[in-house]
Amino acid sequence: MTAENDRYNINVIKTGEAEVPAPEVYWMEGWEKWEKLSFHALLLRNNDSSFLINTGLPADLTERNRAMVNFGGERCIFRSHDLKKELERLGSDTSEVNGIAFTPLQDYTTGGVSLFSRAKIYLDRRGWIEDIVAPAVKKHQSRNLFIPEKNLHYIIFEAWNRVILFDSTASCEILPGIRVTWVGCHHRSSLAFQIATSSGNVIFSDCSFKGRNFEEGIPIGIAENTLECLDAYSKFKGKGTFLSAYDPEIDGLEF
Repeated sequence: MTAENDRYNINVIKTGEAEVPAPEVYWMEGWEKWEKLSFHALLLRNNDSSFLINTGLPADLTERNRAMVNFGGERCIFRSHDLKKELERLGSDTSEVNGIAFTPLQDYTTGGVSLFSRAKIYLDRRGWIEDIVAPAVKKHQSRNLFIPEKNLHYIIFEAWNRVILFDSTASCEILPGIRVTWVGCHHRSSLAFQIATSSGNVIFSDCSFKGRNFEEGIPIGIAENTLECLDAYSKFKGKGTFLSAYDPEIDGLEF
């Protein structure tokens, strides 16, 4: 049972947006249709902690948008929102955040990592190794799209004394009230965060892009392993409020 002091208030912050062909969201479905996506950070606060899941898109989207245009044309380009301004609007500040984590390790989640100079950086060991440090197979895109070179350098050389590696394969609690489970599916660094709130558990993961993925058991289209998607949906069904990482329907939600 979670203690009252270990429960969090949650703000869902929109950090960017894009539009993609529907089969990227829904496995082998929706040909010639398009889906709007929102990128999100979650700000978790209680009396002891201010914790952020994802740090927004990088300031320079040149390489990312070049790849997106090559993939699906100008309609696919990513647009960034100012995370720092959003935090200020919520009465917070980058200096107040004392912990950050990511799902998954990608340029659009790690873009603002260097803004949080006082925060411990929580990295899942498996995702860090298999997506960034020593991938078992050649990746389909450059490492800069997993994590920009500048941000990788920052983590390894400037902030390594603040890095905490954890093992989430069997699920673990990285802080009281924040449990993390490795899910895979989208990337080797894809995680599910279970966050205790006064109204029950809230689960946030990129194994589901939109609510329909989770609710109807439809794997995401851009999956490294569709069976991992189905396994994750089954695992978290009925375990709390599930937030699909790129669903515009969760923009601005509070718990």
